[in-house]
Amino acid sequence: MSGKRVVVAPLDWGLGHATRCIPIIEELQKRNCEVFIASSGSALMLLRKEFPGLKFFELASYNIAYSKRIPFGLSILLQITKILRTISKEQLQLQEIIDQNKIDLAISDNRYGCWSTQVPSIFICHQLNLQLPVVLKLLQPIVNYFHHRSIRKFTQCWIPDQPGKFNLTGELSKGLSFPTQYIGILSRFIKTQVETKYDLAVILSGPEPQRTILEEIIFKQIQNQNLKIVLVRGVIENEVTWKHEGNISVVNYLQTYDLQEVISQSKLIIARSGYSTIMDLARLGRKAILIPTPGQTEQEYLAHRLLDKGICYVVSQEKFNLTDALTKSNSFLGFSNIESENELLSQALDEVLK
Repeated sequence: MSGKRVVVAPLDWGLGHATRCIPIIEELQKRNCEVFIASSGSALMLLRKEFPGLKFFELASYNIAYSKRIPFGLSILLQITKILRTISKEQLQLQEIIDQNKIDLAISDNRYGCWSTQVPSIFICHQLNLQLPVVLKLLQPIVNYFHHRSIRKFTQCWIPDQPGKFNLTGELSKGLSFPTQYIGILSRFIKTQVETKYDLAVILSGPEPQRTILEEIIFKQIQNQNLKIVLVRGVIENEVTWKHEGNISVVNYLQTYDLQEVISQSKLIIARSGYSTIMDLARLGRKAILIPTPGQTEQEYLAHRLLDKGICYVVSQEKFNLTDALTKSNSFLGFSNIESENELLSQALDEVLK
């Protein structure tokens, strides 16, 4: 059908940008596109495992350092020079990939440097209206001005969400006066009917040191529960390793099918409120307790939007009490009404690959 050459370049801050590119890559393959993947760090490692037959390129890594003490938003601003240098590097690297491999289309998930004047370039982003913490709120219009100016270097911006009643991102996906297109919920998972195996699944993800801090908080508390529990640590290693102790099973990392099965087999999920995680939970129609990463205003906004809608119970990391959270989560509905087929993504790809 298409036969075009497409490079897909997800950001490497956590795994979410990479995992939500999986359905895009699969749709491109259905259209007989030759897909190239350009990324770095754990995102590159994850996609190598998911698509071992594709060609990969390593881009400059942002190497963002997260602090236990400095608020997330301020920490990012303090590293802005390093971020801008990395954007410049990846711009040159992507151009070389395009030239050497005769690329027809570039799709960037939040990599601001992965655009080109030679080929159509798509920017995937659900957070067009960046939210800054209260102490930096006066800077928000300025930050969003430069954010939007960077996005305008691309041909188009795709929003991984759906319009209307079941929109997940709310105010986050508004505010850009530029060609935008909703491409539906991006999830690598497919909803299936399976038997319940676990009372609780803990799915950890996100940047260090907060991932480890949350793991330690939760692990202490699950040992006191008379529940069948599985904990997915979200640490990518060469091999998948399981440890079983009484009613608790712990695994370092699961690939798509196995993780989908674990989530589907669980009555309740505990997870971060990262947007890719929320899309996965929405696609599978699960009930969840969400714990935003401290200081990440985007995760806090998304979590409290779902709390206000009666979909998920939300609790901060510092106040997390498992027994209390399990009780309060009973009054929440969980996700539903998300289509399993993503027609919006299909339409967007058909349009850009014409």
